[in-house]
Amino acid sequence: MGKLVKSMSIYSICHFLVDFLSCIFVLGVAPQLCFDSEGTLNFDLYFAEVVIYNFFAFAFQVPMGALMDKFKVYKGVGIVGFCLIGLCYAIHAGNPVLLSSIVGIGNGLFHLEGGVNAYSNSKGKSFLNGLFVAPGAMGIFLGTAFYEPLSTTFIPVVLVCLAIVLLFFVQKDEVAFVKEEQERIAASGNPFKLHDILSILALIGISIVVRSIGGSAIQYVWKTGFTIGLLYTVCVVLGKMFGGLIGDKFGLRKIACIALAAACISLILGFNIPAFGFIGIFLFNVPMAITLVILERCNTEYLATMVGSNTLFLFLGYLICMIPNTMNNYVVLTVSVILAIISIYVAFRKFEKVKE
Repeated sequence: MGKLVKSMSIYSICHFLVDFLSCIFVLGVAPQLCFDSEGTLNFDLYFAEVVIYNFFAFAFQVPMGALMDKFKVYKGVGIVGFCLIGLCYAIHAGNPVLLSSIVGIGNGLFHLEGGVNAYSNSKGKSFLNGLFVAPGAMGIFLGTAFYEPLSTTFIPVVLVCLAIVLLFFVQKDEVAFVKEEQERIAASGNPFKLHDILSILALIGISIVVRSIGGSAIQYVWKTGFTIGLLYTVCVVLGKMFGGLIGDKFGLRKIACIALAAACISLILGFNIPAFGFIGIFLFNVPMAITLVILERCNTEYLATMVGSNTLFLFLGYLICMIPNTMNNYVVLTVSVILAIISIYVAFRKFEKVKE
Protein backbone atom coordinates (compact mmCIF):
# COMPACT_ATOMS: atom_id res chain seq x y z
CA MET A 1 0.00 0.00 0.00
CA GLY A 2 2.85 2.39 0.82
CA LYS A 3 4.40 1.87 -2.61
CA LEU A 4 1.02 2.49 -4.27
CA VAL A 5 0.48 5.75 -2.37
CA LYS A 6 4.01 6.89 -3.21
CA SER A 7 3.64 6.05 -6.90
CA MET A 8 0.24 7.66 -7.42
CA SER A 9 1.15 10.73 -5.36
CA ILE A 10 4.23 11.33 -7.49
CA TYR A 11 2.45 10.77 -10.80
CA SER A 12 -0.43 13.04 -9.74
CA ILE A 13 1.89 15.84 -8.59
CA CYS A 14 3.91 15.55 -11.78
CA HIS A 15 0.73 15.66 -13.86
CA PHE A 16 -0.10 18.98 -12.25
CA LEU A 17 3.43 20.19 -12.93
CA VAL A 18 3.61 19.08 -16.57
CA ASP A 19 0.40 20.89 -17.52
CA PHE A 20 1.28 23.92 -15.37
CA LEU A 21 4.71 24.24 -16.96
CA SER A 22 3.42 23.62 -20.49
CA CYS A 23 0.83 26.39 -20.10
CA ILE A 24 3.45 28.84 -18.88
CA PHE A 25 5.67 28.05 -21.85
CA VAL A 26 3.03 28.07 -24.57
CA LEU A 27 1.15 31.14 -23.28
CA GLY A 28 4.02 33.06 -21.70
CA VAL A 29 7.43 32.10 -23.06
CA ALA A 30 6.77 31.17 -26.71
CA PRO A 31 4.69 34.32 -27.45
CA GLN A 32 7.74 36.43 -26.57
CA LEU A 33 9.35 34.89 -29.67
CA CYS A 34 6.37 35.77 -31.88
CA PHE A 35 7.15 39.48 -32.18
CA ASP A 36 8.66 40.85 -35.39
CA SER A 37 11.56 43.30 -35.63
CA GLU A 38 9.16 46.21 -35.15
CA GLY A 39 7.80 44.83 -31.91
CA THR A 40 4.45 43.75 -33.35
CA LEU A 41 2.96 40.42 -32.36
CA ASN A 42 2.74 38.02 -35.28
CA PHE A 43 -0.70 36.62 -34.45
CA ASP A 44 -0.51 33.89 -37.10
CA LEU A 45 2.74 32.62 -35.60
CA TYR A 46 1.26 32.78 -32.09
CA PHE A 47 -1.86 30.91 -33.22
CA ALA A 48 0.28 28.29 -34.97
CA GLU A 49 2.45 27.59 -31.93
CA VAL A 50 -0.61 27.09 -29.70
CA VAL A 51 -2.34 24.71 -32.14
CA ILE A 52 0.85 22.78 -32.91
CA TYR A 53 1.55 22.40 -29.19
CA ASN A 54 -1.90 20.88 -28.70
CA PHE A 55 -1.35 18.55 -31.65
CA PHE A 56 1.88 17.14 -30.24
CA ALA A 57 0.65 17.08 -26.63
CA PHE A 58 -2.59 15.27 -27.49
CA ALA A 59 -2.90 13.75 -30.97
CA PHE A 60 0.76 12.72 -31.22
CA GLN A 61 0.39 10.52 -28.15
CA VAL A 62 -1.02 7.79 -30.41
CA PRO A 63 2.17 7.13 -32.46
CA MET A 64 4.36 7.64 -29.38
CA GLY A 65 2.17 5.21 -27.44
CA ALA A 66 2.39 2.70 -30.29
CA LEU A 67 6.20 2.81 -30.09
CA MET A 68 6.06 2.32 -26.32
CA ASP A 69 3.81 -0.71 -26.79
CA LYS A 70 6.00 -2.17 -29.54
CA PHE A 71 9.11 -2.08 -27.36
CA LYS A 72 7.25 -2.51 -24.02
CA VAL A 73 8.87 0.60 -22.58
CA TYR A 74 6.64 2.08 -19.89
CA LYS A 75 9.25 3.70 -17.66
CA GLY A 76 11.65 6.56 -18.19
CA VAL A 77 9.67 8.30 -20.92
CA GLY A 78 8.17 10.71 -18.40
CA ILE A 79 11.64 11.83 -17.34
CA VAL A 80 12.57 12.27 -21.00
CA GLY A 81 9.43 14.37 -21.41
CA PHE A 82 10.32 16.72 -18.58
CA CYS A 83 13.89 16.97 -19.88
CA LEU A 84 12.51 18.13 -23.25
CA ILE A 85 10.37 20.76 -21.53
CA GLY A 86 13.33 21.89 -19.42
CA LEU A 87 15.50 22.11 -22.54
CA CYS A 88 13.03 24.47 -24.20
CA TYR A 89 12.97 26.68 -21.11
CA ALA A 90 16.77 26.71 -21.09
CA ILE A 91 17.02 27.61 -24.81
CA HIS A 92 14.36 30.30 -24.55
CA ALA A 93 15.14 31.43 -28.11
CA GLY A 94 14.50 30.36 -31.68
CA ASN A 95 11.37 29.27 -33.50
CA PRO A 96 8.33 29.32 -31.16
CA VAL A 97 6.47 26.69 -33.20
CA LEU A 98 9.39 24.25 -32.97
CA LEU A 99 9.88 24.86 -29.26
CA SER A 100 6.17 24.47 -28.52
CA SER A 101 6.19 21.23 -30.52
CA ILE A 102 8.98 19.87 -28.33
CA VAL A 103 7.14 20.95 -25.18
CA GLY A 104 4.04 19.18 -26.51
CA ILE A 105 6.01 15.98 -27.13
CA GLY A 106 7.43 16.19 -23.61
CA ASN A 107 3.96 16.67 -22.17
CA GLY A 108 2.62 13.71 -24.14
CA LEU A 109 5.45 11.40 -23.08
CA PHE A 110 4.75 12.05 -19.42
CA HIS A 111 1.01 11.49 -19.88
CA LEU A 112 1.66 8.13 -21.53
CA GLU A 113 3.92 6.86 -18.74
CA GLY A 114 1.56 8.14 -16.06
CA GLY A 115 -1.52 6.71 -17.75
CA VAL A 116 -0.05 3.23 -18.18
CA ASN A 117 1.24 3.13 -14.62
CA ALA A 118 -2.04 4.40 -13.14
CA TYR A 119 -3.88 1.61 -14.96
CA SER A 120 -1.38 -0.96 -13.72
CA ASN A 121 -1.51 0.31 -10.13
CA SER A 122 -5.31 0.23 -10.15
CA LYS A 123 -5.39 -3.30 -11.65
CA GLY A 124 -7.79 -2.17 -14.32
CA LYS A 125 -10.09 -0.14 -12.07
CA SER A 126 -11.12 3.45 -12.79
CA PHE A 127 -10.35 5.28 -9.56
CA LEU A 128 -6.58 5.66 -9.88
CA ASN A 129 -6.94 6.67 -13.53
CA GLY A 130 -9.09 9.58 -12.39
CA LEU A 131 -6.76 10.35 -9.51
CA PHE A 132 -3.86 10.63 -11.95
CA VAL A 133 -5.68 12.71 -14.59
CA ALA A 134 -7.51 15.13 -12.26
CA PRO A 135 -4.59 17.42 -11.20
CA GLY A 136 -3.94 18.34 -14.82
CA ALA A 137 -7.04 20.55 -14.86
CA MET A 138 -5.69 22.55 -11.93
CA GLY A 139 -2.30 22.80 -13.62
CA ILE A 140 -3.91 24.26 -16.73
CA PHE A 141 -6.01 26.71 -14.72
CA LEU A 142 -3.13 28.02 -12.59
CA GLY A 143 -0.75 28.03 -15.54
CA THR A 144 -3.23 30.11 -17.51
CA ALA A 145 -3.72 32.44 -14.55
CA PHE A 146 -0.03 33.03 -13.74
CA TYR A 147 1.88 32.48 -16.99
CA GLU A 148 2.68 36.16 -17.41
CA PRO A 149 4.66 36.77 -14.18
CA LEU A 150 6.18 33.26 -14.07
CA SER A 151 7.39 33.19 -17.69
CA THR A 152 10.27 35.53 -16.86
CA THR A 153 11.46 33.74 -13.69
CA PHE A 154 13.56 30.67 -12.91
CA ILE A 155 10.63 29.00 -11.11
CA PRO A 156 9.58 26.84 -14.12
CA VAL A 157 13.12 25.43 -14.45
CA VAL A 158 13.17 24.63 -10.72
CA LEU A 159 9.81 22.85 -11.03
CA VAL A 160 11.06 20.84 -14.02
CA CYS A 161 14.01 19.67 -11.92
CA LEU A 162 11.67 18.82 -9.04
CA ALA A 163 9.48 16.70 -11.32
CA ILE A 164 12.49 14.82 -12.71
CA VAL A 165 13.75 14.05 -9.20
CA LEU A 166 10.31 12.85 -8.11
CA LEU A 167 9.96 10.56 -11.13
CA PHE A 168 13.25 8.85 -10.34
CA PHE A 169 11.58 7.44 -7.21
CA VAL A 170 9.01 5.46 -9.25
CA GLN A 171 11.22 4.10 -12.03
CA LYS A 172 11.85 0.80 -10.23
CA ASP A 173 8.16 0.15 -9.61
CA GLU A 174 7.02 -2.69 -11.88
CA VAL A 175 3.98 -2.42 -14.12
CA ALA A 176 3.18 -5.96 -12.99
CA PHE A 177 -0.55 -5.98 -13.77
CA VAL A 178 0.00 -4.75 -17.32
CA LYS A 179 2.68 -7.37 -17.95
CA GLU A 180 0.42 -10.13 -16.60
CA GLU A 181 -2.42 -8.99 -18.86
CA GLN A 182 -0.18 -8.83 -21.88
CA GLU A 183 1.28 -12.29 -21.19
CA ARG A 184 -2.24 -13.70 -20.79
CA ILE A 185 -3.30 -12.16 -24.11
CA ALA A 186 -0.16 -13.49 -25.82
CA ALA A 187 -0.93 -16.99 -24.54
CA SER A 188 -4.68 -17.18 -25.08
CA GLY A 189 -5.47 -14.34 -27.47
CA ASN A 190 -7.44 -11.17 -26.98
CA PRO A 191 -11.21 -11.79 -26.78
CA PHE A 192 -11.62 -8.34 -28.33
CA LYS A 193 -11.02 -8.68 -32.04
CA LEU A 194 -9.93 -5.75 -34.17
CA HIS A 195 -13.48 -4.84 -35.19
CA ASP A 196 -14.58 -4.91 -31.53
CA ILE A 197 -11.74 -2.61 -30.51
CA LEU A 198 -12.38 -0.21 -33.38
CA SER A 199 -16.12 -0.12 -32.59
CA ILE A 200 -15.53 0.68 -28.92
CA LEU A 201 -12.81 3.16 -29.86
CA ALA A 202 -15.14 4.99 -32.25
CA LEU A 203 -18.03 5.07 -29.78
CA ILE A 204 -15.92 6.35 -26.89
CA GLY A 205 -14.28 8.78 -29.29
CA ILE A 206 -17.68 10.18 -30.22
CA SER A 207 -18.53 10.62 -26.53
CA ILE A 208 -15.28 12.49 -25.89
CA VAL A 209 -15.66 14.77 -28.92
CA VAL A 210 -19.29 15.66 -28.23
CA ARG A 211 -18.53 16.28 -24.56
CA SER A 212 -15.84 18.72 -25.69
CA ILE A 213 -18.41 20.46 -27.88
CA GLY A 214 -20.90 20.50 -25.03
CA GLY A 215 -18.27 21.87 -22.69
CA SER A 216 -17.61 24.77 -25.07
CA ALA A 217 -21.29 25.75 -24.74
CA ILE A 218 -20.96 26.23 -20.98
CA GLN A 219 -20.41 29.99 -21.00
CA TYR A 220 -21.54 31.45 -17.68
CA VAL A 221 -21.58 35.22 -17.30
CA TRP A 222 -21.05 34.81 -13.57
CA LYS A 223 -17.83 32.77 -14.00
CA THR A 224 -15.45 35.71 -13.67
CA GLY A 225 -12.48 36.41 -11.45
CA PHE A 226 -9.80 34.16 -10.01
CA THR A 227 -11.73 32.89 -6.97
CA ILE A 228 -14.80 31.77 -8.93
CA GLY A 229 -12.56 30.22 -11.58
CA LEU A 230 -10.60 28.36 -8.91
CA LEU A 231 -13.75 26.96 -7.27
CA TYR A 232 -15.07 25.93 -10.68
CA THR A 233 -11.80 24.13 -11.47
CA VAL A 234 -11.87 22.40 -8.08
CA CYS A 235 -15.25 20.93 -9.08
CA VAL A 236 -13.73 19.75 -12.38
CA VAL A 237 -10.85 18.12 -10.49
CA LEU A 238 -13.15 16.43 -7.98
CA GLY A 239 -15.41 15.14 -10.74
CA LYS A 240 -12.48 13.53 -12.55
CA MET A 241 -10.99 12.27 -9.30
CA PHE A 242 -14.07 10.64 -7.78
CA GLY A 243 -15.91 9.64 -10.96
CA GLY A 244 -13.84 6.50 -11.25
CA LEU A 245 -14.30 5.64 -7.56
CA ILE A 246 -18.09 5.98 -7.79
CA GLY A 247 -18.12 4.03 -11.04
CA ASP A 248 -16.05 1.18 -9.59
CA LYS A 249 -18.49 0.89 -6.69
CA PHE A 250 -21.86 1.25 -8.43
CA GLY A 251 -21.17 0.29 -12.05
CA LEU A 252 -19.23 2.16 -14.71
CA ARG A 253 -21.92 2.35 -17.40
CA LYS A 254 -24.69 3.28 -14.98
CA ILE A 255 -22.71 6.05 -13.27
CA ALA A 256 -21.40 7.54 -16.53
CA CYS A 257 -24.87 7.80 -18.08
CA ILE A 258 -26.67 9.00 -14.93
CA ALA A 259 -23.94 11.56 -14.22
CA LEU A 260 -24.16 13.02 -17.72
CA ALA A 261 -27.96 13.22 -17.64
CA ALA A 262 -27.89 14.95 -14.26
CA ALA A 263 -25.05 17.18 -15.44
CA CYS A 264 -27.07 18.41 -18.41
CA ILE A 265 -29.97 19.51 -16.21
CA SER A 266 -27.66 21.09 -13.62
CA LEU A 267 -25.55 22.91 -16.21
CA ILE A 268 -28.61 24.41 -17.88
CA LEU A 269 -29.93 25.59 -14.51
CA GLY A 270 -26.42 26.90 -13.86
CA PHE A 271 -26.85 29.65 -16.46
CA ASN A 272 -29.07 31.41 -13.90
CA ILE A 273 -28.15 29.72 -10.61
CA PRO A 274 -24.37 29.43 -10.03
CA ALA A 275 -24.67 26.64 -7.44
CA PHE A 276 -26.10 24.32 -10.11
CA GLY A 277 -23.23 25.27 -12.41
CA PHE A 278 -20.71 23.98 -9.88
CA ILE A 279 -22.69 20.77 -9.34
CA GLY A 280 -23.13 20.33 -13.08
CA ILE A 281 -19.47 20.68 -13.97
CA PHE A 282 -18.59 18.14 -11.25
CA LEU A 283 -21.04 15.64 -12.76
CA PHE A 284 -19.97 16.47 -16.31
CA ASN A 285 -16.42 15.29 -15.52
CA VAL A 286 -17.43 12.07 -13.75
CA PRO A 287 -17.29 9.91 -16.95
CA MET A 288 -13.71 10.90 -17.79
CA ALA A 289 -11.93 8.09 -15.94
CA ILE A 290 -14.70 5.66 -16.86
CA THR A 291 -14.37 6.17 -20.61
CA LEU A 292 -10.59 6.01 -20.36
CA VAL A 293 -10.57 2.69 -18.54
CA ILE A 294 -12.88 0.95 -21.01
CA LEU A 295 -10.47 1.89 -23.81
CA GLU A 296 -7.60 0.45 -21.79
CA ARG A 297 -9.44 -2.75 -20.87
CA CYS A 298 -10.37 -3.71 -24.41
CA ASN A 299 -6.78 -3.56 -25.68
CA THR A 300 -4.27 -3.95 -22.85
CA GLU A 301 -1.80 -5.40 -25.34
CA TYR A 302 -1.48 -1.89 -26.79
CA LEU A 303 -2.18 0.01 -23.60
CA ALA A 304 -0.15 3.16 -24.26
CA THR A 305 -1.76 3.46 -27.70
CA MET A 306 -5.21 3.35 -26.09
CA VAL A 307 -4.18 5.97 -23.51
CA GLY A 308 -3.04 8.15 -26.39
CA SER A 309 -6.24 7.62 -28.36
CA ASN A 310 -8.18 9.23 -25.51
CA THR A 311 -6.23 12.46 -25.93
CA LEU A 312 -6.43 12.23 -29.73
CA PHE A 313 -10.20 12.61 -29.43
CA LEU A 314 -9.70 15.53 -27.05
CA PHE A 315 -7.64 17.21 -29.76
CA LEU A 316 -10.34 16.59 -32.36
CA GLY A 317 -12.86 18.15 -30.00
CA TYR A 318 -10.51 21.09 -29.51
CA LEU A 319 -10.33 21.66 -33.28
CA ILE A 320 -14.10 21.48 -33.71
CA CYS A 321 -14.63 23.94 -30.87
CA MET A 322 -12.49 26.47 -32.75
CA ILE A 323 -15.21 26.72 -35.39
CA PRO A 324 -17.45 29.75 -34.67
CA ASN A 325 -20.81 28.65 -33.31
CA THR A 326 -24.02 30.69 -33.43
CA MET A 327 -26.33 27.96 -32.14
CA ASN A 328 -28.17 28.23 -28.85
CA ASN A 329 -25.91 27.05 -26.02
CA TYR A 330 -28.75 25.14 -24.37
CA VAL A 331 -29.35 23.17 -27.57
CA VAL A 332 -25.65 22.44 -28.14
CA LEU A 333 -25.20 21.25 -24.56
CA THR A 334 -28.32 19.08 -24.55
CA VAL A 335 -27.67 17.42 -27.91
CA SER A 336 -24.03 16.81 -27.01
CA VAL A 337 -24.92 15.15 -23.72
CA ILE A 338 -27.59 12.96 -25.34
CA LEU A 339 -25.12 11.79 -27.99
CA ALA A 340 -22.47 11.15 -25.31
CA ILE A 341 -24.89 9.05 -23.24
CA ILE A 342 -25.94 6.98 -26.25
CA SER A 343 -22.37 6.36 -27.42
CA ILE A 344 -21.14 5.42 -23.93
CA TYR A 345 -24.11 3.09 -23.37
CA VAL A 346 -23.61 1.31 -26.70
CA ALA A 347 -19.83 1.08 -26.13
CA PHE A 348 -20.35 -0.61 -22.77
CA ARG A 349 -22.96 -2.98 -24.19
CA LYS A 350 -20.44 -3.96 -26.87
CA PHE A 351 -17.71 -4.37 -24.25
CA GLU A 352 -19.90 -6.50 -21.97
CA LYS A 353 -21.11 -8.69 -24.83
CA VAL A 354 -17.54 -9.58 -25.81
CA LYS A 355 -16.53 -10.22 -22.20
CA GLU A 356 -19.41 -12.66 -21.81
